[in-house]
Amino acid sequence: MTAKSLLVRSVLFASAAWAPLAATTPLFTDGPSFGGSKVFSEGTNPLGNPARYSLAPSSYGFTFVDGDLRAQDNKSILASASSPDPAAASAALAQLADAPWAQRDRAYGIAGFKEGTCLALTQETLNGMLAYPDLAPADLGGGLANNLSTLDGRQARVNRLNIGAGAPLSKGDTTSLGVDLRVERWSRGQVVESYNSAFGRQPYFADAEPVLMGSHATSLRTWNFGLDAGAVLELAPGVRLGLTGDQLLAKHLWDVSLQPQFRAGLQLDLTPSASLSLEGDLNAAERMPLPAKQQSVSASLRYALSTSAVVLLGAERTKVDSASVTRGGVTLQIRTQAVLFAVGFQAGEDRPLKSATLMVSN
Repeated sequence: MTAKSLLVRSVLFASAAWAPLAATTPLFTDGPSFGGSKVFSEGTNPLGNPARYSLAPSSYGFTFVDGDLRAQDNKSILASASSPDPAAASAALAQLADAPWAQRDRAYGIAGFKEGTCLALTQETLNGMLAYPDLAPADLGGGLANNLSTLDGRQARVNRLNIGAGAPLSKGDTTSLGVDLRVERWSRGQVVESYNSAFGRQPYFADAEPVLMGSHATSLRTWNFGLDAGAVLELAPGVRLGLTGDQLLAKHLWDVSLQPQFRAGLQLDLTPSASLSLEGDLNAAERMPLPAKQQSVSASLRYALSTSAVVLLGAERTKVDSASVTRGGVTLQIRTQAVLFAVGFQAGEDRPLKSATLMVSN
């Protein structure tokens, strides 16, 4: 079997045949959302695998991330649920049960790396929305005036300090381990909108969605201390096994239960220029801002076009609650001895996810 046919079969297997196994923000354009990997991250993502910090050159950098990830057709279904036609609105509410969630992320960050250590300051703003459709037969069709469907909108903001270190532990660098400590200051706000207003049914969900996914007050505040760990083991030349563990210190942030989540992956060097990574979460866990369990699985190809240009291509399947969605991502890296510039893009609805990163060696 050729390397090309192995790649095609592996990507199809990972993105379509695996059962859906949440996606964390791909800070510094380094993660599955942009065609890369978390378990085999590039070493510049404070939310990646800390064992990979040893790969990062001595440098400092800046990043920006912005965009949406939502269940398939979530936005158009919300608009259809506001149709004046009772039959169309009822059908849309039934569809909403299979596509109830949406999330919008915006993040900024600065980070420094030296001799396998990382110090990073980041701020993320996360908007999430969960729909709870009322599908009681008496509340559909001619009974829509009594429908109790709701949209639960959350906005969370986190200011985060990451302190991490990773290093090889064996001769030949066949095994590396890493740990990361996160000190986080969270704030949260919530707005719940009902399908029917107090004055009779309105085309309300379509109007409410931009409000819930936009900016609103975050009046609740708390602290979180997180501990992450990771390992990478080279099983044979060009074959690596990796494992990460996030939020090893369980914590409740209001109604969101942050439990440990573990992720495993396998990486194969197909050629001297190309490597394939397959990985997935081993368990589901809730993550801010939504009180819903999340898992993801991804496949990624890293290909060096030249000594100064690298492209990452991949697919990620994300499941929130019972609804999953598959998206493709791509990252282009331009590398010199002094500078790394990366841009990433994930195809999607409404506002596609995008990112840019600049790293400068010191």
